[in-house]
Amino acid sequence: MDAKAERLALFRYGLVAPLVLETLPHGELTRRAREIASRSYQIPDSTRTMVSVDTLLAWAARYRTGGFAALAPKARQDRGCSRALTPQLAELIERLKRENPHRTGATLLRELALAADPAAPAISASTLYRFLKSRGLTARQLLAPPPHKKFAAERSNQIWQSDILSGPYVQRAGGGKLQAFLHAILDDASRLIPHAEFYAHQGLDAFLDCLRQAVAARGLPVRLYVDNAKVYRGQQLARIAASLGILVVHTPPYQPEGRGKIERFFRSVRAQFLANLDRKQPLTLAGLNERLWAWLDQAYHRTAHSALGTTPLLRWQQDIAQIRQLPAATELRRLFFHRLQRLVRRDCTFLLANRFYEAPPHLAGVTIEVRFDPLDASTVELYAQGVAQGTARLVDPVLNSQRPTVKPGAPAAVAPTGINYVELLRQAPAEPGAGEPGNEADQQEEER
Repeated sequence: MDAKAERLALFRYGLVAPLVLETLPHGELTRRAREIASRSYQIPDSTRTMVSVDTLLAWAARYRTGGFAALAPKARQDRGCSRALTPQLAELIERLKRENPHRTGATLLRELALAADPAAPAISASTLYRFLKSRGLTARQLLAPPPHKKFAAERSNQIWQSDILSGPYVQRAGGGKLQAFLHAILDDASRLIPHAEFYAHQGLDAFLDCLRQAVAARGLPVRLYVDNAKVYRGQQLARIAASLGILVVHTPPYQPEGRGKIERFFRSVRAQFLANLDRKQPLTLAGLNERLWAWLDQAYHRTAHSALGTTPLLRWQQDIAQIRQLPAATELRRLFFHRLQRLVRRDCTFLLANRFYEAPPHLAGVTIEVRFDPLDASTVELYAQGVAQGTARLVDPVLNSQRPTVKPGAPAAVAPTGINYVELLRQAPAEPGAGEPGNEADQQEEER
């Protein structure tokens, strides 16, 4: 799918993920769909802001049948068919009702009759009432108070939380110092840490590497709670999460709901780990991570948690039979490859991360998609219009100078057609007053 279709498919996945990633009890599917439909959204490439319950359920059915790819837009099959309510009128009714839930059906009918096109067919009361009830737009449905429940995951890997902690300064490989940043992922139900690691920066590359190692070690979560930082907002994370069947939840600013437990974990990191580091001994980034993992494995995971009554490791293992694992054939590392567009130059090279790579000769002048691991760009895969085109290699000017230039071979012989413009004119009978076809066009071309 192209970038535009992928944007819309990711938007749809973000809405229906709560409906398809878990087995829901009777009635819960409809309740969740109505809750999602009650909000307004910025729909990609559209001026609409609302999504109906029926649309959400249809998208969910398509996802169950065909996966993420089935959420891409396709041509409508019902174009030209008459309906009791046009989409524009249905949207207007929904906006009017949400604007004032106390509007009665009779009031809506009067307002629509005055505001609508006089030539448009009238709407019956029964049609309007059925529409309001099916969309969850009755006064009782709209004015019902939202349920208030304590936030807690029921089982391991149902919810993961992620955040970043500014760490200490460590020795740089080439001399000097750099600040380390701790990327950590915590399981909500067990408080276990699927993976945590100090990196030299706070960027997306570091977070995705942390997430990849967490999935490889502890399986797949259902939801991943993160904040609204720019690092978590890119399409790269959205595409990877959709491919793995993970719903990324962005918590609002200054409202750490869904991430409170990882903030409590960071307090433990400061008090129990960072405060006890030997400051007299210079540390590298690798040395800092070696000590972090020893503390996690030997102390944190094996110490009873007051809210659990057991250790994080034992609590996580209680649900191990229900944890989603990656299929055996899945190449996890390739799922996390970055994807960028690049134009291959006439010399068959393109620039990636300030380094020149060489593509196969047939891709010269073609815009391609490059897929690679940002932390290890030794393998760069090439795609053109979704079709694999092999891999690229780093340009080696010295090696290229030693290779003979391969000239393209002569074109394959083609059987003669026997058609010749001059001979055809010679054999054709002359017509009085008729000019040769194309003369006027040839003269105009010469004048230009």
